Amino acid sequence: MSKNEKDSRSSALDRRELMKLGAGVGAGFVMGQAFNASVASAQEGVRAAESSAYRPQRWRNGLRYSGVEMRTGPGWTSDSNRASGNGAMDETSRRIVEYVDSFSAADLTGPHENAFANTMIDTIASLVSGFESEPARICARMARATQGELKSTVLGYGIVTTPELAAYANSSMIRHTDFNDHHSDMIGGILAIGESLHSSGTEVMMATILAYQVNSALGRAGGSTQGFDAGLYYLPAVAVSTGKLLGLNEDQLGNALSLALTMHIPLRVDRSGTLSMQKGCATADAARSGVFAALAAREGMTGPAEPFEGRDGLWDKITGPYRNLTLPRPGQPDVGLNNIIKRYPAEAYTLAAHETIIPEIRAWTSIEDIASIHVELNFVGWLEIADPPKWDPRNRETADHSLPYEIARALIDGEIWIDSFEPEKLMEPAVRALMEKITASANPEYSYHGQMRITVRTRSGGELIREIGKSNTGISLGSPVTQEEIVAKFNRVFAFMNVSDEQRDRALAQWSDLRAVNDIAEPMQNLARFGRPRPL
Repeated sequence: MSKNEKDSRSSALDRRELMKLGAGVGAGFVMGQAFNASVASAQEGVRAAESSAYRPQRWRNGLRYSGVEMRTGPGWTSDSNRASGNGAMDETSRRIVEYVDSFSAADLTGPHENAFANTMIDTIASLVSGFESEPARICARMARATQGELKSTVLGYGIVTTPELAAYANSSMIRHTDFNDHHSDMIGGILAIGESLHSSGTEVMMATILAYQVNSALGRAGGSTQGFDAGLYYLPAVAVSTGKLLGLNEDQLGNALSLALTMHIPLRVDRSGTLSMQKGCATADAARSGVFAALAAREGMTGPAEPFEGRDGLWDKITGPYRNLTLPRPGQPDVGLNNIIKRYPAEAYTLAAHETIIPEIRAWTSIEDIASIHVELNFVGWLEIADPPKWDPRNRETADHSLPYEIARALIDGEIWIDSFEPEKLMEPAVRALMEKITASANPEYSYHGQMRITVRTRSGGELIREIGKSNTGISLGSPVTQEEIVAKFNRVFAFMNVSDEQRDRALAQWSDLRAVNDIAEPMQNLARFGRPRPL
């Protein structure tokens, strides 16, 4: 190829493409006559690119740019001034780290405190509801074999272990019955580190609010996480929030975030088809991994500098570039916790139906007169809770994500409760017979979480059609749960799990007002043992 031909072909690559190429290579490079650019000017291009909020770094046709000679050489200077020389953070990491590092108790607001109190009451109730489940017992057996310098408690069993194993066990209990707000899966990790450091209730509140905010900001940033579990963003959120408790500096926080994200990408398969114990423990593993990453960063471990935006990073391989990462600004009104507290231990898509439609069906007709029930919901919901294995659930994990089982169980019993998914109930002939009358389909007009239409036909010729989320204005997961309902849920769960009234009342007083708690180990120790656990 002649020089003129090379110059002509290279002209199609603008300055921004050069910036992306230089940032992607991450080393001094020479473009020959294609750009007639020196190493020094190339590095300036990289610096200019790094000042941009979001810069995709995708390579065209693998490792080839048309008209560009791929050749590297000396000249690059690493000037990030990171403690271990592992390169400048990408813009996404830098913004998260700076936000977390600058957050203080002065940033807490009244809405923060109210939302946090309700969340903690709900989280502890959910944890107690998952006590003595088989996954919790497995986690407890793992935890009792390991101890370390930092000591954290597996609640209920009184086992003292390392923070990461306590995080795994306690978060698995929080999530097991599907009774929590799901984001609170992260709290097991925060409590584990907080207890080991004897952090104050206010410090735990700050860390929890930061975890929720970072997770929510990443979830709203616009990247595609299809095929990956919710724990994807719990990983960096737990890492930086527990890193805040550990007193990590910005450099260490960046490493904690990177280590958590790059080593532990979770797949959505744990919530597809016939489910396993991993369904309830996947996000517990995210809490464990986030804690482990923060502890490793504290000891000096480093991670990739550009876990989001770098070549082969999250943007490149999974999400694509974010469109808008927005973190709260100081003084900006913000409730602090973007969560939906559940009224029932049920899959989120069914919550509104349990509140409104199921009671109406029960009042309208008898179980014996039902000829058919057809449920329409959006595609994602249909795929998750109405795929073929959900008509033959053989374990709790599959049953509490089974649309036909939940509807049949609730119509027969009048509600879904913690014991609705006991092994003996899964195979009851009456439930199985009613499930055979239930069908489901994806409605292409339904685009968001919670939209649902249920059509019930009776043998006597009656028809009842009810729709949830008809206005298509947002998520429809039932009416907001009041504080009185959260406390009632707390009390009912504690009674069901054989916790004494005295221990229950002390726990409610502590967890509803952590601002008054000087050492988070105190409310943790109150629940170190409770209920009637069987020998492990």
